[in-house]
Amino acid sequence: MSDLQRDERWYAFVVRPRHEKKVKTYLDKKGIVNFLPVRKTLNQWKDRRRWVESPMFSCYIFARIAFVHRFEVLTVPSVVRQVMFNNEPTPIEDREIEAIEMILASGQTFEVEDGLVPGDRVCIRSGPLAGMEGALVERRNSRWLVISIQAINKSVLVDAGENRIEII
Repeated sequence: MSDLQRDERWYAFVVRPRHEKKVKTYLDKKGIVNFLPVRKTLNQWKDRRRWVESPMFSCYIFARIAFVHRFEVLTVPSVVRQVMFNNEPTPIEDREIEAIEMILASGQTFEVEDGLVPGDRVCIRSGPLAGMEGALVERRNSRWLVISIQAINKSVLVDAGENRIEII
């Protein structure tokens, strides 16, 4: 068995729709390090408005485990499968998880898009997101920084308007 299968790395798991928080609770009870990025959104109904916490990536949760211990996560109710490509485990880099945490902590406006958005590779040199790297795209008359999480084929777009950006 290789060291890659024994080293603890971040992996993405697909969960049943609207079961992300339940899976997080199960993983917490099992003592498995996990990450469910959530954001607050203002939902409007006919009779009321309310702030709701919703997952940043619908139907996904991240767990930091050794690949050989993946069945501890896969046996949790509502976990459907592990994200894999060509039948190989697809670990997520620590820096990608850290970038998501940084975005959530910064309070910056962001959007989540499916797939990868093409653009110049850039680095933020100053502002609340200093040090973050990504691709820059123009969108709706403002500049957006795209952080791609390739393992789950998602991209996070952060409003980079208040930050000084330089091309790498």
